[in-house]
Amino acid sequence: MRLCLSGPLRTAAVLLFSFGLAGAVCAAGASSDVSSSPPLGETGAVTALPDVPTPPTRPCVVPLFSDVQFANFTPKTFDYAPPARCRGPWARVVLVMDWSVTAGRQFDRTASLWLGGVNVYFGTTQEPSSNISPHWQVQRDLTDYSALLRHPQSGRTILGNVVNGTYTGVIHGSAKLVFYPGPAPRVPDMIVPLSSNPDGDTMSVSPGTPQVGRTLDLPRNMVAIYMDVYAQSQASDEFWQFCVPDAVADKLYSCGGSGFRQTMVYIDGQPAGVAPVYPWIYTGGVSPALWRPIPGVQTLDFRPFRVNLTPFAAQLDDGQPHAVTLGVTNTGNHFSMAANLLIYRDPARKVVTGALTRNTLEADPAQQDDIETLSDTQTRVSTNSTRDFSVAGYVMTSRGRVDTQVHQKVDFSSVQDFTISDTQFRQTLDQHTKVHVTTRVDGLGPAHVTTREIAFPLYFDYNDYVGSDGLERLAMQVDQSFDRTRRSQQGQHVVFSDHLHNEVTPSVQYNFDASGNLASVSPWTGAQHVHYDNSLGQCFDRRLTSDTYDLLDVTDGEGCGGHNRYRWTPLMNLGGGFFTIGNEDALWRW
Repeated sequence: MRLCLSGPLRTAAVLLFSFGLAGAVCAAGASSDVSSSPPLGETGAVTALPDVPTPPTRPCVVPLFSDVQFANFTPKTFDYAPPARCRGPWARVVLVMDWSVTAGRQFDRTASLWLGGVNVYFGTTQEPSSNISPHWQVQRDLTDYSALLRHPQSGRTILGNVVNGTYTGVIHGSAKLVFYPGPAPRVPDMIVPLSSNPDGDTMSVSPGTPQVGRTLDLPRNMVAIYMDVYAQSQASDEFWQFCVPDAVADKLYSCGGSGFRQTMVYIDGQPAGVAPVYPWIYTGGVSPALWRPIPGVQTLDFRPFRVNLTPFAAQLDDGQPHAVTLGVTNTGNHFSMAANLLIYRDPARKVVTGALTRNTLEADPAQQDDIETLSDTQTRVSTNSTRDFSVAGYVMTSRGRVDTQVHQKVDFSSVQDFTISDTQFRQTLDQHTKVHVTTRVDGLGPAHVTTREIAFPLYFDYNDYVGSDGLERLAMQVDQSFDRTRRSQQGQHVVFSDHLHNEVTPSVQYNFDASGNLASVSPWTGAQHVHYDNSLGQCFDRRLTSDTYDLLDVTDGEGCGGHNRYRWTPLMNLGGGFFTIGNEDALWRW
């Protein structure tokens, strides 16, 4: 984005970028019913997401920390022990975190929670205002991390914050784990973190450190391996979506390095997987007004991208140390990275053999940047990248040979139009990331085929102009979405399918008087639509609208025949659910 301008447009630039740099989710407690609607008039932070659906069994609650104050950069530590009354198995485990920030001035701050060195939460915070103290709740389904939770662990929360005469907002947080006894799904046997500290901390990818990770001594009987990957943009990479090629960065008042980023996974230096970078925008991003009271998609609770590394299981089963690392294409300053390996093991064999049989993934993605001069005042920058690769391998297990083939296609496109003159600076972004993953598993009965389609569309219009009346106006409009469709098929039978849509559409206009002072902020509106449905007959649909700071309207069930049907069912152990990150590739049930 533009950092400074001369002439009549400078006022708005200073106003926006003085708010800060760099995102959690609202709901009440965990319940077997659909979450109640957020209250009208809510001014702090609110989202349309439902609670995590839970079984009707009596849960056990383990507090992690309570009303901890975050006013400096010292990590806050705690101890965890499994619940004595609920020793397992657990049908569901939910992490519940409550956050608030006092009224005043404060940046959005990055927050992470670690247990035994494993990242179990990553997100950012809502910014306050001079008279509004936001509060919100995060709920995370941690059932896939049950192996980690069976043993006592040390934990830490990292949320660096500055409180002084200028920045006054104090952040408070509480967290607990809620365990629901009952028939348990097949979950990974082992969780292995990639972090910069044995107690847990993010890793930093930068031009000077292009790859980060760990050298691991892994068990020799792994049969399936996944990686949950986070890549959070920081510093000059925060607005990577709006960057352009270096050759025109100064001319267009933008960051350089191009508007394309992508995470690579390496095993012993060999390309092993790709995780697209979601275009998160934090609550101080561009203009805080855009994100009050409805923050951007996933801003307060980042969702990882799950990479299937199972074809490499045999290579990693050889008893030798292996380097597992991450990198980000086109990193300009740095990305904060976190990742966890989720490992399934053969319960009847100490050593599993096999081989990697195919890998067409290349290290450097193809990328094309095009710059068009449309007129003296108009420039178009287009960036495109496509990957299409396959990885395959097999393992010789106690149940026979199991082959896994992963085919992934990633399409990225970005079109940015600039209009720059003495009376106008306008930048529009139309960005699309589309991911298609097909996984086929042979050797445990009928072939199991899963597909996952994900789309990250982002549209942004930033228009700073002087009208015919000689007054300056700054109008911004955003359309940000996350769409995911999944399908799992065993032979000719569809085991499970679902679809998720999460879209946020805010807009705001700043109006300045003849002296360049802010006269009004109008119009100022926001909206969010969340829809989820699956083949189990579940459906959830909620729409929010806001005006200025106030939540004006909540509409439930409109896309579900008039009422939501999103409650716990044992069939959710098949891997189906709104909050399930994506263990659909493992539904063959080792």
